[in-house]
Amino acid sequence: MIFDQFNIPSGPVLGVHFIVQSYYDAVDSMDADRIANLYLPAPSTTLQFNADPPIVTVEAIKAFSAQFTQAVAGINHSMIEIWTNPLKGGVVPVDLPPRRSSSTVTVVSTALPTFSIRGASGVTSLALPATSIFTIDKQTEKFVSVHNMFDIAKVYAALQSST
Repeated sequence: MIFDQFNIPSGPVLGVHFIVQSYYDAVDSMDADRIANLYLPAPSTTLQFNADPPIVTVEAIKAFSAQFTQAVAGINHSMIEIWTNPLKGGVVPVDLPPRRSSSTVTVVSTALPTFSIRGASGVTSLALPATSIFTIDKQTEKFVSVHNMFDIAKVYAALQSST
């Protein structure tokens, strides 16, 4: 278990914070293998952005991650908050695909990813507030699904205008 390997205290809140932070750290490393290794190797594992169709399977997530991280000059996440329990108004959704079970935990995190975009006049930064819904397999501590919600079109528009 990740908690034993890194000598991390393993209470439910501390453990979830560590797992979510490991996701942000992997994305910030821009290493597609490191990102893919955080996902449960199952045929229904997903990465989704907004209302776009999900990217399904670890192999597809790795391919997307490799392509995306080659397009940007850098990524840096600042994690803001994690919610592990449904709050007033049901902040942590439990009825989204894939179906949740007693073997998974679903948490919501807010973060501020800053994307560095290369252009003719140098590198510019683009900060976009984001919310992510993480479903984590309790036994393996790997992601079953990650659903990121931020204006990814702004990243692609910045990349397009930099060429």
